[in-house]
Amino acid sequence: MHSQTYQKFIFHLSVFGITISILVGFYDVIFGSIWEFIHIIFEIIELSLDRLVEDIFDTELHETQLIVFYIILAIAGTLTYLVWKVLVQVFSGVSQIFKQEWSELKDAMTTDWQGMSMTNRIIVISLFILINYLASFMLF
Repeated sequence: MHSQTYQKFIFHLSVFGITISILVGFYDVIFGSIWEFIHIIFEIIELSLDRLVEDIFDTELHETQLIVFYIILAIAGTLTYLVWKVLVQVFSGVSQIFKQEWSELKDAMTTDWQGMSMTNRIIVISLFILINYLASFMLF
């Protein structure tokens, strides 16, 4: 049997389940705090740019607001582009890792399944059905 492969699979599945549970249980606190933090940072940057533009260019309120708007727009566009480039690289790397892990798990499961007796196959299928039946009571 490939016990190390199964242990790795169960560990990854457990981490995924814990992450989903935390996000579902505390989504309002987590996302509310993140958005509040982003808003405060944005206001600090905007106020700082307002003061800087007023002092450097000696402009009126409307002109200052226009200049700051276009500066923030340029910064946001640049950051969006850079984040997009990084995310493409990260997700392509993660995709390759998942493909390799899936291939290893599939090979290990196929090898073990072919090596099982008919009795063990029936036990595995019965346990799968029983666990999913009991889990359905918790979810619905």
